[in-house]
Amino acid sequence: MQIETTVLVCPRNDEEALMILKLAEKLQLAVVVSDQPHGAKLDREKDLLARIREASSSATRVVIVEIPGPEVEDDLRANGLTVEIIDHHRYDGIDRMQKESSLEQFIEMFAVTDDQLTEWGFSPVMVHSVGVIDRGFVWALKDAGYVGEGRKEALAFYRTLTEELGVERRDKEEAAARAAWEKREERDGFLIVRGEEDRISIRDALSFIIASEFDEPQPVMIIQGERRMYVQDTEKAKVLYDTFGGFTFGQDRCWGILKEEGALPTVDEVLQVVVS
Repeated sequence: MQIETTVLVCPRNDEEALMILKLAEKLQLAVVVSDQPHGAKLDREKDLLARIREASSSATRVVIVEIPGPEVEDDLRANGLTVEIIDHHRYDGIDRMQKESSLEQFIEMFAVTDDQLTEWGFSPVMVHSVGVIDRGFVWALKDAGYVGEGRKEALAFYRTLTEELGVERRDKEEAAARAAWEKREERDGFLIVRGEEDRISIRDALSFIIASEFDEPQPVMIIQGERRMYVQDTEKAKVLYDTFGGFTFGQDRCWGILKEEGALPTVDEVLQVVVS
């Protein structure tokens, strides 16, 4: 891929995205950084075409990371740009599920080698671990060969990225996650965790709490206020998606929904799907 004529459109809303942006900088790739949080949509990006042209006046190709928007993508194509998608999620009406994480796809697309990573000052093993965690969370590290000290190092490196995204924000997420975790209940083999705060997501912080207390994945339902709901580590994630909409992630073993309006599914409705 020609770096000189390519623009990357990428959010800076989690550890994997941050790692992609770090590699893009080393590649001297022109970038449009989205300030949208998780749940980003391309039609919410203001003046996107102008920002792409500003990033590179010679751009002929746009690579978009985890910001779905088929209509906007078609508009970009109509303006003479080739559009490439990096994603591994399933959204309402848009199936972009892939086996590889977005970081792994980025590394492959731009042919980034371990020698380059080393030259740029990164540990290749640690960079790849970020993709592993995003693809299958902490549980995937073992299958990828990260055990013992290797697992600890991978989690420590991931933590440095978390802190770079904003210590104050993360502290708030972790405090809310811990408070919700202390009030957890269990029904039908699922841990059910409720939080009142729905302006932030506690899912990631809560997942690390669960990983610190269990050696194996635990089915968990997370309800945050009236807007957010997630179900993690279930074989019924795709069925939940087909039933309630939302999105899937984690290799189709996790489901989530963010409601802009209307009511979330009830716990009973979700349990009826996942335990049937």
